[in-house]
Amino acid sequence: MRRRRPMYPAVSSGRRWARWALWVVLAVLASCGDSGAGPGVEAIVGALDDGVAGRWTTASPQSMGVSPTVLGAMGDRIDAGHFGEISSLLVLRSGVLVYERYWGEWDPDDLHRVYSVTKSVTSLALGIADGEGRLAELDTPLLDLFPEYPSVAAAEGKDGIVLEHVLQMRTGLEWDELSTNYDTGTNPTASLIASDDWIEFVLDLPLDTLPGHEFVYNSGVSMLMSGVLENEFGESAESYVARSLFDPLGIEEWVWSEGPGGLTNTGWGLRLEPRDMAAVGQLVLQEGTWDGVPIVPREWIARSGLPASTFEDGRGYGYQWWLPSGPDRPMAGWGWGGQFVVVLPSIDLVVVSTAENYLGGGFDPYVLADFGYEAVPGG
Repeated sequence: MRRRRPMYPAVSSGRRWARWALWVVLAVLASCGDSGAGPGVEAIVGALDDGVAGRWTTASPQSMGVSPTVLGAMGDRIDAGHFGEISSLLVLRSGVLVYERYWGEWDPDDLHRVYSVTKSVTSLALGIADGEGRLAELDTPLLDLFPEYPSVAAAEGKDGIVLEHVLQMRTGLEWDELSTNYDTGTNPTASLIASDDWIEFVLDLPLDTLPGHEFVYNSGVSMLMSGVLENEFGESAESYVARSLFDPLGIEEWVWSEGPGGLTNTGWGLRLEPRDMAAVGQLVLQEGTWDGVPIVPREWIARSGLPASTFEDGRGYGYQWWLPSGPDRPMAGWGWGGQFVVVLPSIDLVVVSTAENYLGGGFDPYVLADFGYEAVPGG
């Protein structure tokens, strides 16, 4: 535990096309004017100049090949309320912070609930454990990892669930958390929270489909990552993540909520500063390496970015990471209410946002990915 402070919005295709029609025009203008004829950095609220902001070196967007015009247009639209209650937006190019804005009463030192970005962070920690040779093989039957629940092992078909299915959300367990808002009592996460043993609650869920056959978004399944780390290493998931991931990244402040028995909430329980969210994204962009030192195995990052499931719109899902469309496997952590870490390798860009859009509205990581591509003309 550290400092404290106090899902997925639908965006109509018509509105999205209208937005990007505007940004395409702005990008064209930017490509003509950003060399000096366009507005200066000082005219764009949130655009930075050479300096330091906390952990990050800063520079002007132009010097890093990022369009201040596009950045300014996004900020103006947020100011106008087009994306609901946004609290922060950060953009990094090549590991340099070029844009940082906070809205309302939020500032850089505030810890923000990142909700399901917690899943993506925990997945990276499992990758570290895998690289250490301490994680069970990915084809290990899930029930073998939880011998303390022998009654579950008797359930027909569940012996076909393996550890990789947990990472991919393809366990086949019955669950539907996207049909109702998270603040309603009918959402299955409410039943999970009310239970005395979160691991047992998830393992006891009935099978709806054969394991490995179908993607079902399931925050309860993500909670199993906490149990795996605790059983494998004899310490809480928070303790392991802090030591193996946060310490190397220089993340010093966080809050991580717990369930019954001190189980780390690896489904949605983490709070981070936006600049530290950006560090997570930069680590992924750098294929798991930080300051020249391998932290997460490159192979794990690559597998995390492979679509275990591909949806009708061409986007996909990997190891607790969403996969937007893009030229070379962009990745996104996606948290309820507008918490996003978007990684765009082809243009060496990381975009981070936090928000309070818990009743819908706002943007999604795919809009942010498109915004990033527009902000790097010719990138």
